[in-house]
Amino acid sequence: MALGKTKFYGWKLVTVLWVIYLINIGFCMYGGIVVNTYMLRALEMERKAFGLGMMLFALIGGLQGFLIAHAINKRGIRFTLCLGSVMIACGGLLMYSIVNRPWQYFLVFGILMGSGVGFGSVLPVQTGITLWFSKKKALALSIALTAAGVGGFISVPILTRIMEASPSGWKMGWLFLSGLAFLAVAVSFFFVKNKPSDLGQFPDGIDPANVNEPVSGLSPQLRVYQTTDNWTLKQVFGSKSIWLIFIGAVGFNVPWILCTSHGVIHFIDKGFAPAVASMSIGLLTLCSIVGRLLGGALGDRIEPKLIWCIAMLIMLPGVLTAMLAVSKFHIYLYAILLGIGFGASFVSMSALIGNYYGADTFASVTGVLMLLLTITVSSVPLIGGWIFDVLESYNIAFIGVLILCAAGIAALIAAKPGNPSKE
Repeated sequence: MALGKTKFYGWKLVTVLWVIYLINIGFCMYGGIVVNTYMLRALEMERKAFGLGMMLFALIGGLQGFLIAHAINKRGIRFTLCLGSVMIACGGLLMYSIVNRPWQYFLVFGILMGSGVGFGSVLPVQTGITLWFSKKKALALSIALTAAGVGGFISVPILTRIMEASPSGWKMGWLFLSGLAFLAVAVSFFFVKNKPSDLGQFPDGIDPANVNEPVSGLSPQLRVYQTTDNWTLKQVFGSKSIWLIFIGAVGFNVPWILCTSHGVIHFIDKGFAPAVASMSIGLLTLCSIVGRLLGGALGDRIEPKLIWCIAMLIMLPGVLTAMLAVSKFHIYLYAILLGIGFGASFVSMSALIGNYYGADTFASVTGVLMLLLTITVSSVPLIGGWIFDVLESYNIAFIGVLILCAAGIAALIAAKPGNPSKE
């Protein structure tokens, strides 16, 4: 199929991936957290049990990072997204039909749905963008990843109305989410294309035979480093910078995980009405859209590492505001700062890995990092819940994540691009 006869499919794929990400992350993960908060109160579940389920959810997806990367490399992003969406849909049905005890919540939400979100969201979406785009990679990433913020914002009022209008309460919320996940299966199967060569196309829609051969380093127009070297997985993880990037990833993920898993119940503890406290998740994810778009708009022109460092600096006062919140204004300020900071960090991390190590190894490198990151940060919901059960306050947990965020900034400052022949 000649490229000249076929319109570049990359931007259509961005739209398709946006819809899938909207459902699997925006609704089924962020919206699911709100549903589970209602479940916690209905089942009178202990905070540490609630936190354990959230920990399992985060842990299982990350532990499967290399397996997810293997599925992408061998079967493609379409198969991987379909598989993940099926698991999410089945998990939603089980949450609706059988879950009434903590151990069932651990198995269904923690393990089954955690696996589904792992296979059905971040890594295949990021890999798809990295395969289809080079020059406009950060912009395309930011557009696709805004879906989480949109979904998180609109899912809260929709799910709240559904749960409050139904005698089944929180269970009806999961039935609705299951239906959406089945829709994601259909969209993935019919509209996802694995890579440009499947359609006789090229990244960015540009035939490399028609352009001068690029050189690794800073583009004079964009001032952004992009490698043209062929890195192996061994060379990547033999470099110092990948470990500094990993520390940076820990630094921005820990505050986000603590605030999304315990933030709603934290604000209820501080005297806010449940509806106002639940609104914080929607605002947080909505504001993350701004951060993702800023990171994407600037990340093809300004070094993503610099954007990432600034974004994490913004997160610090956001966490502090959440800890000390006494009014709605503080919830708004917290959501703006933490949301923008996280969104820009998330996009910048993906762009930086792709720029430093290339598209061919992106899925494998990110899969390994997901595994390591999950092992490192997945206990945050459990530790946060344990701290509250012991001290009846989340303050020590908030202080801890502030320290880790600052350490992540310091690590990123030291990260520099490398040469695979010297690693």
